[in-house]
Amino acid sequence: MDANRIEVVEYTDPVCSTAWGAEAFFRRLDWRHGHHLTWRRVMGGLVGDASTGKEGWDRISAAEPMRAYWKRVTALTGQPYPNPMRIMLQSTDPACIAVKAAERQGAAVAEAVLRRFRERIFVDGLGPQTPDEFEAATTGVAGLDQARWRRDQQSPEVAAAYRADWDETRAPNDYVRALKHDSPMNGELKHSEGHDRYALPTVIFRGPGGDQTVAGWVPYEAYAAGLEAALPGATADPRPDPTPDEAFARWGMLTAQELAFLCGADAKAPADALAHDWGDGVVWYSAAEARSRGLAAVEPA
Repeated sequence: MDANRIEVVEYTDPVCSTAWGAEAFFRRLDWRHGHHLTWRRVMGGLVGDASTGKEGWDRISAAEPMRAYWKRVTALTGQPYPNPMRIMLQSTDPACIAVKAAERQGAAVAEAVLRRFRERIFVDGLGPQTPDEFEAATTGVAGLDQARWRRDQQSPEVAAAYRADWDETRAPNDYVRALKHDSPMNGELKHSEGHDRYALPTVIFRGPGGDQTVAGWVPYEAYAAGLEAALPGATADPRPDPTPDEAFARWGMLTAQELAFLCGADAKAPADALAHDWGDGVVWYSAAEARSRGLAAVEPA
């Protein structure tokens, strides 16, 4: 690897509300310092089977309790929660497998698919579970061959790649095993479904300064410090923060939290951006992004 670049390993999952909350942080980190970063996302498989031990569980009745929980998380992160939540997913395994399948078409495609899954859950209130639901969530993703993607979701190679991610998430390092952290959504060692695992999100910066672990819900500055420790001097040459036009050209869709964090508290969406009331606030799509998704108009939820 280039001596001026380091590996960023991100443990994550589409349904993790704190990972969704950290999207603005990761977008800023990549925008400012992406010339130093090679990013690898590890799909953690947060929910194996939400119906286990819950007689009569179904995707509709499970939606409202999650909405109520995620509303509380929003008070911490500022990112949208689904209002209303219409249908919950039973397991995140299929969505994680779908992200791994998308990786076969490139890292940018996989990143876009993961982001669309998060938007589908936390903005649209629809937890995607099936190939048809995955396709509906990813309309217009640039570079995504839907037919190939469907085939790859069923391939043994993709299943093995996801299993490797699942196992890696459940082999936390010594730093996390020893971590004591009092904040909400902390990064301490987690125990779920009979296994130890990383909290989500957890990021490990791997560079000349050694592995630097940033775990759980932390401020942006913790990520910048982790990068600097892993590659001394890396934060000395940041790219200037984006204007709203640059931000929407890069990402297509931004929440209110992301627009303010990335572009400044007084930033306004471009005049031709499409505003969508998700039920308790507004998100925006660039004009090009709205066209790619077939959003001629978006009505309040």
